[in-house]
Amino acid sequence: MKSFKRIIALMLVVLTVIPMLIACDGDKGGKGKDGPGTNITPTNTVVPDDVTFPGETFTVLCREDNAWGQYLHEISADEDATELVNEAVYKRNLEVEERFELEELEAYAIPGQWDVKEDFTNTFRNSILSNSGTFDLIMSHQAYMSFDPSLNELYTNLYDIPYLKDNLDADYYYPDVVEELTVNDKLYFLLGDYSLTYWEHAYVLYFNKTLAENNNIEDIYQLVRDGKWTVDKMIEMSKGKWVDLNGDLWPGVEDSFGYVSETNNTPDAYEAHFDAPMTARDENGNVIFDVDQGKYVSILEKMIDFKKTDDVYFEYFADQPEDANTIDKIFREGRSLFYHAQLNRAQMFRGMETDFGIVPYPKWNEQQEGYYTHAQDGYSVGVVPIDAPNLELCGAVIDVLSALSSEMVIPAYYDMALRDKYARDDESGEMLDIIREGFTVNFGYFYGQSLNGCSMVFRNMVNQDNTNFVSYYTVNQKGFERKLKALLESYQDDAE
Repeated sequence: MKSFKRIIALMLVVLTVIPMLIACDGDKGGKGKDGPGTNITPTNTVVPDDVTFPGETFTVLCREDNAWGQYLHEISADEDATELVNEAVYKRNLEVEERFELEELEAYAIPGQWDVKEDFTNTFRNSILSNSGTFDLIMSHQAYMSFDPSLNELYTNLYDIPYLKDNLDADYYYPDVVEELTVNDKLYFLLGDYSLTYWEHAYVLYFNKTLAENNNIEDIYQLVRDGKWTVDKMIEMSKGKWVDLNGDLWPGVEDSFGYVSETNNTPDAYEAHFDAPMTARDENGNVIFDVDQGKYVSILEKMIDFKKTDDVYFEYFADQPEDANTIDKIFREGRSLFYHAQLNRAQMFRGMETDFGIVPYPKWNEQQEGYYTHAQDGYSVGVVPIDAPNLELCGAVIDVLSALSSEMVIPAYYDMALRDKYARDDESGEMLDIIREGFTVNFGYFYGQSLNGCSMVFRNMVNQDNTNFVSYYTVNQKGFERKLKALLESYQDDAE
């Protein structure tokens, strides 16, 4: 499994992104009346210095903030913001506007949560089919942006966009992801340093340092360094940790545990954590389903047995605002040794009385090469619509925006959010570097919603306490393969 390039270490900052007050619908991306930009000349961009677009507006269709997430901070910031990360976003946008002599970089934000996915996709579908040329970049929920293969017809092949096509090997585009998502010399989706929510949604393991010390837990940091941090070690450490705090003689939400997690999204990450992807490439580079069924059975047996112990509290719940998340509450109140969750949950732990650490989720066994993780599929992915009126403008702005994100925004996140506010020790920073090395995107998981839900196998079977993966796969394999064939046809040339 491929790891990301060295430079993305700075992206770790996003794992602790701090709450921000962001401008909403139609908010300007950062151009203000007072004060110049930072006059930074981004490195690694291939856009010539004399390329400008006087008076043009670069418009990004995106999700507005809501009770379940903050999204506008990827591209929008308040002019009067004093918090350093938000200020960096504002200055980055101002720099882009000044660099290209734009009228503005505009964030056109509309509701975009999963429940209104069709409204969001219909908004840009209707706009593109009418050839309105309204949007230069569209960023939204990865799962529904890739759900319908027919949407690919509305997205411009990034290899056809000036500047982008010559620079997709730049570190701020994550070349491993570019390679994984390229089929038949076509790439429709762009990740990069401008897409902060990928990193917010990546999965890690939190642990309560006080509980670890009180229970004489082995040094987890050293286990990670030595390559010996495995799921068996984590399970062993979790044993015997249930404490019946309310006296009802039954494990419940008011008690203390060895391990807590929610089950509606988090088990999906086992695919990455345990290096068990659904798809691979054959000898000709074609995407195929290539499933290690025996390993899937072993993973399900181990994790379901673990789930059934008194020392573990799993809860399935619908999307909840942060202040209503009961699993967060258990960990925040110091009532669980481990918590398997996304990187952005760290912002909820600022008021914890006990210290916590962040480590990669454990490996399947010591023979596994590295510690791997991926992001829950609600992160923002970018596409360029086929009716974008000026592809040179699109390529130039996206490239410089991404380069400046790497050089301005990411260091601000790293220095402020990680070092000063959330990380409770130097070791967690070291662990985050290791976590970064294992960030990954698999084709099958990326397109899981369109591939008959193959990305949700672990979620569904863990919730059902079902270990019979062989039977499950036998029933679903033909459906998976039919969906994959239809998806890959959307990557074929019209003349074929």
